[in-house]
Amino acid sequence: MRGRALLGALALAAAPTAFAADPADFLVRIGEAARNSNYQGVIIYQGDDMLETMRVTHRFKDGTEHERVQSLNGDPREILKENNKVICLLPKDRKLTMNLPTPKALFPALSVERLQQISQVYEFKDLGTARVAGRTCQGLAIAPRDQFRYGYEIWADQQSSVPLKVSLIGRNGAVLEQMMFTEIDFPASIPDSAFRPQLPPGETRQVVQMIENPPLPPQGAVATSAAGLKLDRMPPGYRVAFRELRPLPGGQGMVEHVVLSDGLSAISVFSAMKPAPAGNVQTQSVSQMGTVHAYRRMVGGFHVTVVGEAPQETVRMIGDGAKPAGKVEAAAAAP
Repeated sequence: MRGRALLGALALAAAPTAFAADPADFLVRIGEAARNSNYQGVIIYQGDDMLETMRVTHRFKDGTEHERVQSLNGDPREILKENNKVICLLPKDRKLTMNLPTPKALFPALSVERLQQISQVYEFKDLGTARVAGRTCQGLAIAPRDQFRYGYEIWADQQSSVPLKVSLIGRNGAVLEQMMFTEIDFPASIPDSAFRPQLPPGETRQVVQMIENPPLPPQGAVATSAAGLKLDRMPPGYRVAFRELRPLPGGQGMVEHVVLSDGLSAISVFSAMKPAPAGNVQTQSVSQMGTVHAYRRMVGGFHVTVVGEAPQETVRMIGDGAKPAGKVEAAAAAP
């Protein structure tokens, strides 16, 4: 999953009755605990026909968040995180992956504004209590109100509020992706040495990435591209959260990246502006990799790709609603 985070700050357990009265408070509390608590343990991550076991060490000290993820099966690799900076160490001949199967990975950061937004298209359900990694947890389901998004089930430790199990749920109730601790403890302090990589420097390559979490724009913001592509149809609840325009390599035109979000899920729309033969829509295709769907089509001079962790209907609706909204030829010729 893919670039995703919860919030952070150690909190006392909430009684089930208090949770039932305010699920939003539950979500904020577990998000804060995931960021601001010290914890270490072993996680099993399952999704897209893969099963991974990882050791996770997480610390919040003097306002700085550190996290280290070590693979315990498959190719050796480590992921180091300091606030919004992520360093991935992996064998030189292996493909890059920045996935972080940790409590902060399968769920986005939630602010009061985001909670207000998601309540319009999701509903909350109390799941009661269950044991995860030998600890009593409180459960919450976040169920979509329509067919355009996936749901979540979250189980948080009653004592620390750290989420110990997070599942991505399909419309038929099937678990599409899941992170679960099999063992965990909460040390009062964790030394700096716990965040030093152990992989041999000569046998690995290092990739650095910055994690961005752009603010949501005001509700009702127009989804029109700065380069001239208008998104006429979006599923309920989605808004433009991020927009970037940059030149393609080799001076082959421009590409714009627009991120749409409903507060939980995110959909990316890429529009590459290149001259195209006459005819508005020329090709279209749908592909899938695990829980991620992609839809491609050509609209005038735009090669449009819509991709996201959402049902096929979602990416197709957004892609079919993409239309030129101005002087496409001038935009395509921009430096």
